[in-house]
Amino acid sequence: AEEKYLEVLRMEELAGTPMIMANVSTQLGNIYHYQDKLDDALGMFKRALRLYRRFRGDEHVDVAEALSSVGNVRRKKGELDRAIAKYEKAHEMYCQLVGEDHEDVARVLENMAGVLTDQGRGAEAMAM
Repeated sequence: AEEKYLEVLRMEELAGTPMIMANVSTQLGNIYHYQDKLDDALGMFKRALRLYRRFRGDEHVDVAEALSSVGNVRRKKGELDRAIAKYEKAHEMYCQLVGEDHEDVARVLENMAGVLTDQGRGAEAMAM
């Protein structure tokens, strides 16, 4: 799958279709994250984030999802403060864009609680 996504990404770079490039970058980020190629995953998620911001604006669910994905990689790399910062921004955006009762809000809260637990702040995590 990775090779096919890379091929599509190269073709879309030539064609100049940024939303497809953003979506393919996200999929590659997911593949790399699953393979524990964390630097590659981070690069792809950051690329997707830049493209989503540029073509969707700063306040869009795709931007929030990309921020959450960056947070996931930061957490796996042990960069907990950086992870929580991304999750907090994603949480804020999701609440504004889809409402506090949406499953995306629950997912990012779960991720934030996981980081707090990783930091030894279990009481704060339980309060979420």
